[in-house]
Amino acid sequence: PDLKASQNFLDLQNEISDIENKIASARRFFNSATKELNVATEVFPSNIVATLFNFKREPMFDLGEQRTAVEEPPKIQF
Repeated sequence: PDLKASQNFLDLQNEISDIENKIASARRFFNSATKELNVATEVFPSNIVATLFNFKREPMFDLGEQRTAVEEPPKIQF
């Protein structure tokens, strides 16, 4: 039983780590796409199209003061 419980716990840790990596990857993708949009709204000739379709600059995803709380490992109780 201890070996199985230990393996289950290791699987859980790996899954949590994988999810955290996917979230970080999604943040990077979002910020990359946002940066491309913001540049396109400012650079000629795409800024003309952006003006015609009312595209606006969008804010980047930033955790601000909460960054330290998010970067720490989650507290899991059993």
